[in-house]
Amino acid sequence: MTSPRVTASTLITRAVSYQFTRASQSLVEPIRIMRLGGGKPNPFHNMTTDVRYGDKKIGSALISGQFNYAGQNVDVGIHGDPWTVMVPSPKYASWLHSFEWMNDLLAVDTKTKNKVIEKAAAIRTRSLVDSWVKHYGQWNSFSWDVGTLTPRLWYWLVHWEPVLSSDNASEKSAARRSCVVRQLKYLRSKYKALRPSALKLHTAAVIALGGARLTGRSEIYLNRGLDWLDDEIENQILSDGGHISRSPEITFQCLEILLTLDTLLADRGVEGTRTISRAIDRLTPIVAFFKHTDGRLASFNGGGRSNAGRIQAVLSSSPGEAKAFSYAHHTQYQRMASGETVIIMDTGSTPPKGYDSEAHLAPLAFEMSTDLGCLLVNCGWHEEQSQGWRRPMRSSAAHSTLTLEEASPGQLLPLGWKTELMGEVIQIEAGPAKAACKEQDVGIWLESTHRGYLKRTGLAHRRRLFMAKEGLDIRGEDSLFVPLGESPLSRDPKTFDLRFHFHPDIQVSLSQDQSSALLVQRGKAGWRFRSDRGPLKLESSVYLAEGHRPTKCQQLVISGDALSDNDGEGRTNRVRWSFQKLEGRRNNG
Repeated sequence: MTSPRVTASTLITRAVSYQFTRASQSLVEPIRIMRLGGGKPNPFHNMTTDVRYGDKKIGSALISGQFNYAGQNVDVGIHGDPWTVMVPSPKYASWLHSFEWMNDLLAVDTKTKNKVIEKAAAIRTRSLVDSWVKHYGQWNSFSWDVGTLTPRLWYWLVHWEPVLSSDNASEKSAARRSCVVRQLKYLRSKYKALRPSALKLHTAAVIALGGARLTGRSEIYLNRGLDWLDDEIENQILSDGGHISRSPEITFQCLEILLTLDTLLADRGVEGTRTISRAIDRLTPIVAFFKHTDGRLASFNGGGRSNAGRIQAVLSSSPGEAKAFSYAHHTQYQRMASGETVIIMDTGSTPPKGYDSEAHLAPLAFEMSTDLGCLLVNCGWHEEQSQGWRRPMRSSAAHSTLTLEEASPGQLLPLGWKTELMGEVIQIEAGPAKAACKEQDVGIWLESTHRGYLKRTGLAHRRRLFMAKEGLDIRGEDSLFVPLGESPLSRDPKTFDLRFHFHPDIQVSLSQDQSSALLVQRGKAGWRFRSDRGPLKLESSVYLAEGHRPTKCQQLVISGDALSDNDGEGRTNRVRWSFQKLEGRRNNG
């Protein structure tokens, strides 16, 4: 894969376009918003609970004026703000206006003895909000887009007390409050037109929180927001706690949103709904289910790995039990854990329409971690990565699974006017898939199959895994077969590639006979990979689940030709492989 290139002229065009959009004001929209929010702004209830999950290091940089996102940095100095300067890209601008960085800025305030820094963080936050209100508080087509407005209003409302409610008698405070009410009413007017998505759940939570913050006739927001939120929870949170998109990261985000809302409602003296409470109880254990040994999430279906400290803070705040289980029946994942080894495997199909815009085409892909962190991975994804990588990262070749005829099982909607209208959704599903797991005294057995290639090739893919009791010996078998009741579509052999992508921390060395490879994890632990089908090929790969830059890594590839009329038990259509921990590789380094 080659990194996508963006020319200087393209960047300039995007920047000019953004500045023009930012400067343009609708002649109709502001009038309608003013009518919605007419009269004096309602006062806000104080809440004593302060919910913050941020990074102090990033927060300290923000205090100094460094706004860094996706490798792009705008330095406005200690007293400046980013609202009147040129920004690098529309993507950067969307992040900036969403105020997602607010958690990090305010994290500097938590548990510090340095009162000067603490005061500086609160003042800095308030100043940036007030400056935004001055420039964009009436309306703007770019910054008032619901995808940007929802997180912005969420962070403002979550942190209203004690940060944004200061200077209650000042003119700036009145403008701040008026702007919040204006945005809240605008958001409510746009809610019903939103497509099914995690954003719609978040928007309902924002409207409910706004109602809890407002005094006076706030029931129209609180009750309506809670009703809408209950509906979205029923639509989006599955019985096992997973999100309908099948994304571990979105699942975690939903837990954080609902837990924060429930906490602030309780502080306000408002009882959250039973639907919210039950969703939190279901979400907590499945977030633990998706955690690797390093405390970060597995990377599937458009999700990155997230910050381990933030994940643990959210789980620790949850009243539910953060205990991982072995099978997510509705979200369709399997977890095998023994000793200090964890395997998380995607044994599901494509999410329903409307929730598939980030879904991957890689059933039976898996990741593996040990006590030293991730060993085997998928190429993954992170929201800060260049969008040019997105479609390639959704293919089966970007995952630790099998690819047949150099194609994914399933197909994305081709780029064009349909994707402009519907998003980059899935046109042909990658499934169906099924799995069964059995635990015995000697270890854990998992067998899974999917039929994503059946219509095109006449073959199905089966993957069998065994993890020994101590977690130091993993055996696998991948096979291609004609299912019972089906007929071969042709007699031509089908080319396959079985890929194993390794985390950038792993050093891979092939044996001379190319039948095995030595895997060294952070220079401390060694594993031996073996296969009965060769030769093994060691190729370059790329990892995108952490940070904004693709990171070089390595992959082992086993290629071959499978017969089109085989039951999968013959050597031509079957590959057996293993990971075994080597003794004596650990040292004190």
